[in-house]
Amino acid sequence: MRILNILYILPFFLHFLWGECSDLDYADCIYWSQYCEWNAESEECFETGGGGDGEFEYGPYNYEFITEADGLRNSPYYLDGLLYYPIDADLPYRSIILTPGLGGGSSAMSIWGEFFASYGFISMVIGPNDEINDSHEQRAVGLLDAIQTIKDENLRTGSPLNNLIDTTRFIVSGYSMGGGASQIALTLESVQNNSISGAIALNPTILIEDCDICTENEYCICLVPEFLEHETPILVIAGENELDEGDLSSDYSGLIGPDIYLNTPETTTKILYEIENGSHSSAEYPIGYVSNITLDWVRYILTGNDSFCDSLLIPPPDASQFISTLQCGQIFNYDFNEDGHVDNTDLILLVVSVLNSSEIEFDINQDQITNIFDILIFSMFIENI
Repeated sequence: MRILNILYILPFFLHFLWGECSDLDYADCIYWSQYCEWNAESEECFETGGGGDGEFEYGPYNYEFITEADGLRNSPYYLDGLLYYPIDADLPYRSIILTPGLGGGSSAMSIWGEFFASYGFISMVIGPNDEINDSHEQRAVGLLDAIQTIKDENLRTGSPLNNLIDTTRFIVSGYSMGGGASQIALTLESVQNNSISGAIALNPTILIEDCDICTENEYCICLVPEFLEHETPILVIAGENELDEGDLSSDYSGLIGPDIYLNTPETTTKILYEIENGSHSSAEYPIGYVSNITLDWVRYILTGNDSFCDSLLIPPPDASQFISTLQCGQIFNYDFNEDGHVDNTDLILLVVSVLNSSEIEFDINQDQITNIFDILIFSMFIENI
């Protein structure tokens, strides 16, 4: 297998928005109101148009965290590892690892760590050794090495997670540059044999340098299918206007979320959720529809529970583009009138059944009842097939 020469080139980022709104206090957030807005309730600064609709909601589990000072393995391939874990959730615990974008440390992904832990999963956040200069490949290696850290934690005497971890299933994830790193990690995973079950790329960017292939680019950077040859399921979340809002320079054309999706093999299970009017920060936090689809993805990939597959076929209401190769094997269960097609006649039959209180199992939103909300979701599904 040819190992790609992947290099971060500093001049390529001259037009990148170096600071993030999440790093700003109230005064600075107001000063940069053209790009940021202050949330008085959470007392945090967010990118304008970022994060999706709705509020960040914790799951049913309390959680704790383990630091390197507590005995968590200290890796040479990443910085400041922090492992969140749930209290009294279903065993064994399964894990997701997250790494940040350019200029961010492990704390930049802490809200994601808390989010997944509160829903019953181990979530480890890591930072690059150099927040500015570490390449996509270096960050990818950090993600892979964090898997080893979690495996070691399962064996560490005195760890609250001793013998409680499933060491065969992991998801790698990241935001922006970290999102691209998660995709590169999948091309290296077969070499490392780290049991990655899936990946989540949040507003990803990806830079791969190959002067033999990328001959038309000044920096020998491009994205072609052979760079992303793998069979690991991926969820890619992107913003519709990432290149139009000044978040990313035009140099990133062909190197963001939709491009990652298109260059990943069609035989690989993959989903692209593009957020309408979304900026480069539209998936930076687990808020609204972003939290819903990522949580369903993690549940589906890590637990193997097929009941979460159907919900992943439904485009979120704010999607400007939603494409998938996901096959649930249950779509013909939606053919209520058994005519071999899933269409508006099935929707009408579902509506009539609900109005007549007929016993029909179609709990697509997993709220333990078939009702008007399932009808609304199914109607959106019909519009997109």
